[in-house]
Amino acid sequence: MITRRRSRRIAAIALPVILIGLPVGLIISACATARPALRHHVVIPSERITSVAADDAFTVIFIGDPEARMRGNTAAELGEYVERLLALGDTRHEWFRIGDGRTHEIDPALVIIGGDISKDRQTSIELDLPIWERFFAAGIPVLAGFGNHDWEPESWGDSPSYSLAGHRSNESTTAFTRETYRRSAEIEPDLAYREVGPTADHGPVTFHATYRGVDIVNFNTFLYQPSYEYPDGWPITCNLLGGGAGCQTFVSAVPQIEAMESLLAEGASRPAIFVQHYPLSTSDGWWDDYDTTDTTLAMRKQRLLDMIAGRDEAVFLAGHNHRSSRRRWPVGDRVVAEHVAPYFGNRGGVLAVLASPSRGILEVRTLELPEIPTSNPG
Repeated sequence: MITRRRSRRIAAIALPVILIGLPVGLIISACATARPALRHHVVIPSERITSVAADDAFTVIFIGDPEARMRGNTAAELGEYVERLLALGDTRHEWFRIGDGRTHEIDPALVIIGGDISKDRQTSIELDLPIWERFFAAGIPVLAGFGNHDWEPESWGDSPSYSLAGHRSNESTTAFTRETYRRSAEIEPDLAYREVGPTADHGPVTFHATYRGVDIVNFNTFLYQPSYEYPDGWPITCNLLGGGAGCQTFVSAVPQIEAMESLLAEGASRPAIFVQHYPLSTSDGWWDDYDTTDTTLAMRKQRLLDMIAGRDEAVFLAGHNHRSSRRRWPVGDRVVAEHVAPYFGNRGGVLAVLASPSRGILEVRTLELPEIPTSNPG
């Protein structure tokens, strides 16, 4: 979260339907059909709040690395962790402890999947959406971004990548992430979102959502993930025997980033949760943009930090490292808080965030769900 002395401002949550002046039509409308208007929350002055129940705060669960069908993580095991997350509100077992001395139960209202959804080249609606279906059935939105295991790498060691199979895998991953947003907006009238399309024929779709007056900004792997294109007639015209691998041309993500910055400028008073798979604190190689820009590593990281610090109340959530950590990044007279999630697969580790449209990001907790008992305890 951002640390700075400031005055609180009431956050508006309605999003305009028509966007003007954004780069090359990258912004995609969230829904083709009308949905009920977003509800406005009544902000209760702090001196009138007598219990946490009267507050507008809600719980966001951030899952860093499900990695279904990897490292022994079965759909059944991940489904059991989903059930345990759903039970948190009923068991009243875990609590936030807010700085003013009050407590707030951890009861999931929104779930964010921060990448590495499944095994390399296997992420799909058919295989992965059923794992998270229980959240949708309970009326809880699920918003997913992809990680390095869900997206074709620059190369496979000494072998070229972005073959026809790799490209189709990317398309399957994109279909999955988009479907989570579509389903979530369908079941939750308090959720609206916009897609920011790729900068070439193919590439990542990033997302700007608003839920209960709090923005969620999703960059998938990281904000500089390049788009790509193929020559005419591909794959027949280029390395046909190799499945068309190595024929791609990478295209800079900068116009996509600029489009997201334009969206962020619309609701600058709202608290925001920024998510991507790669932490700022991970190994430098993961922040490679394949030489599609003239930026340095420091410049790429600084652009993300500046976007986060542009909000009075914001937090940055990431996964990838398979272990929880926290770090504070100074940005001018502000400090950006980075929280890296523990491993979800095989452990059930998550981040729990208490967010409020009127009071901002109140607390971030690391949770490790209890071990799953065997069918034969003896």
